Amino acid sequence: MLSKNLTRILILLITSMIFWGASPLIVRAQQTRMYVDPPTIQGLQVGDTFQVNITTADVTDLWAWQFTLYYKNAVLNATSLLEGLFLKTHPDPSATTLFVIAAFNDTYSDTYGQIIVACSLVAVHGGVNGTGTLATIGFKVKAEGNSPLTLSETKLVDSAEPFGKLIPHTDTNGNVFVGVHDIAVTNVKTSKTIAGGTIVYINVTVENHGQVVETFNVTAYYNQTTAIDTEPVTNLAISGSTVVTLSFDTSTVPKGIYAISATAGPILGESSTADNNYTDGTVQKAMLGDLNGDGKVNIVDISIVAAAFNTRPGDQKWNPNADIDNNAVINIVDITKVAKEFGKVDP
Repeated sequence: MLSKNLTRILILLITSMIFWGASPLIVRAQQTRMYVDPPTIQGLQVGDTFQVNITTADVTDLWAWQFTLYYKNAVLNATSLLEGLFLKTHPDPSATTLFVIAAFNDTYSDTYGQIIVACSLVAVHGGVNGTGTLATIGFKVKAEGNSPLTLSETKLVDSAEPFGKLIPHTDTNGNVFVGVHDIAVTNVKTSKTIAGGTIVYINVTVENHGQVVETFNVTAYYNQTTAIDTEPVTNLAISGSTVVTLSFDTSTVPKGIYAISATAGPILGESSTADNNYTDGTVQKAMLGDLNGDGKVNIVDISIVAAAFNTRPGDQKWNPNADIDNNAVINIVDITKVAKEFGKVDP
């Protein structure tokens, strides 16, 4: 079907060019584009209908065009395809076009639908210049999710002889987002507030406030700008919540106090991103054994670890800063480590 239709176009084009003569070779800029317009559509719901244009911009001497478009058939159903008006802006009022739909198939594969379409001027001299719509495609939303609108095998052809000279151009795809995309960081909690060169665990609570199952990254930062660690979240359910644990190796930073924050995403199609960031608390990098961050290891620090002796997380007297070896129990090992540093003063 495709080869017969394109052969017909070729015959008509060659015939018309022989009859009317070819345009002289034109030097054109390299910014010519073919793109999906608008490039992003979001906030759609199941059952909604919408249209996109396939547009060319900054083209010179356009005589014919062709493209293939792929979309996710689990999310979208293609419902209509109309020729755009760009070629019909030819200055010759007798100009006509040949518009060929070679494929309009929602079930091209298990995953994708496919549209193949081509169009050309017939029996006129020269092409058209500028920016305009090549085709308009209508869709209906079938299910929540994301669907790229992917252009492939695009061709822009000029009227110069010998026939078939392609116009260099770039392609820009589109994206469609069905359902509200909205993830949020709702809490950031560190395992320690003072650490002497040990690992501090940062527990980040993220929630899915949208209408689409989401996969994204969570990144922890200190002082807002320096990334500490990144971990993925996979397939977070609608209304779901999870805690992501990231690691801050305080042995890699100078002594000081560091503000801790976390960011979720970004994810494509999310318009409300103010709640994607959360800042809470600080971690102080102190010298080993300095459990209160005063720059000294003395009887106060011994008292802190002794008061938490034989406790575990959840116990009333549990103090994570006194868990020197990060084994979730404060015992003689922790007391010994603090005692070995006794009398030291931070220079």
